[in-house]
Amino acid sequence: MAYNADTMSFDLPDTDTVYVSGLPTNITERDIEEFFGSIGVIKTDKKTRGKKIWLYRDKATGGLKGDGTVSYDDPFSASSAVEWFNGKEWKGHMLSVTLAERKGAGGGYGGGGQRGGGYGGRGGGGYDRAAGGG
Repeated sequence: MAYNADTMSFDLPDTDTVYVSGLPTNITERDIEEFFGSIGVIKTDKKTRGKKIWLYRDKATGGLKGDGTVSYDDPFSASSAVEWFNGKEWKGHMLSVTLAERKGAGGGYGGGGQRGGGYGGRGGGGYDRAAGGG
């Protein structure tokens, strides 16, 4: 979140979701919730009532790939998460955290997954993993 001296205000990010790469492959959504939730409130999925955390999985093995997304209740928390967690070491892994960018209509997340909730694999919308730098 950058301060704009011309307007004497903070620029509002256009997303409330961060893309994270470099994650350990032995973590759980609960681990992510505890770690990334320390900077802001993570959104709750209205359908599943779980936190909006998506961990990408290998289609063939079902194992974690080491990247995912976390959606916050507000864009300022997402921006703060980038500033705070990007380049930090967590559980022996160096994290890369960037603001996620929305894909065009009809997109959806790449990857696959075998988890209820989150955004993954639903088809309409989603975030572009590649735009997040991972």
